[in-house]
Amino acid sequence: MGRALFLLLFLVLAGCAQLDKLVQATKARVTLVEGLRQFDAGDHAASAKTLASALEMGLSEKDRATAHKHLAFIHCSAGRERQCRDEFRKALASDPATRLDAAEAGHPVWGPIFRTLSGSAALEAGLKQYENGEYAESAKNLQGAIDLGVSDKQRATAHKHLAFIHCTANRERQCREEFRKALAADPAMQLDAAEAGHPVWGPIFRSMNGPSALSAGLKQYENGDYEESAKNLQVAIDLGVPEKLRANAHKHLAFIHCSSNRERQCRDEFRKALAADPSTQLDAAEAGHPVWGPIFRSLKAGR
Repeated sequence: MGRALFLLLFLVLAGCAQLDKLVQATKARVTLVEGLRQFDAGDHAASAKTLASALEMGLSEKDRATAHKHLAFIHCSAGRERQCRDEFRKALASDPATRLDAAEAGHPVWGPIFRTLSGSAALEAGLKQYENGEYAESAKNLQGAIDLGVSDKQRATAHKHLAFIHCTANRERQCREEFRKALAADPAMQLDAAEAGHPVWGPIFRSMNGPSALSAGLKQYENGDYEESAKNLQVAIDLGVPEKLRANAHKHLAFIHCSSNRERQCRDEFRKALAADPSTQLDAAEAGHPVWGPIFRSLKAGR
């Protein structure tokens, strides 16, 4: 009987503790809402105090990020840039997926400040999650960093790790696509020794250098896979290949555009081919094509 009474008392106390937590969480949420109302009403001094109180009471991660974000707005509005940046950092630490809505992002003071912090924070979070094997969450943050805007080298790092994630999941096409984007952002990007030795993505990355990309693009062109061909041909150009190879890449991009009735782009690529190598010619089969043959001849003749 004593044991049953003890168990009952334990359950009652546990229930009371849970109830206390629920009451405290509700109070914190109500306080947050009041702080946001004060902010919207322009009473920033009162809002800052109320938001700070809500944080002390204990909020969920997303609500904590919201509170810190609005505290950042208040500091920015008062010309306190350091405190503004600190609050944005706390918001992103609470919830790396924190974003500004369209009106907030367009603000002339805090919009640019948030953008300089959010992309880097998302990248850092994504790389950490990648190292911990949390690939799904890592991919979200890596893409978030790209969308928010980071430097070229950081963007290349984000795309590179997205490529690793796709390769790990046997999504070779997406893996190659992310490597292409990484090299477009930073053509000098390389894999470190451990990365380069990986049995799946190592060989794929090595195939992405200029001549290899050109060879892949030409093979895809012959197979009628024009969309993938165009991507590899452009990668070859971006990575840097000798003039004659670059002219060949532009020439085949012209063929692809002409085949899709994009005459302006077709002419542009032929011009680039001739700029890279003025001696560029079409072989007999190419020259006889009813669409791009006359276009090429008119450009070659300077018309």
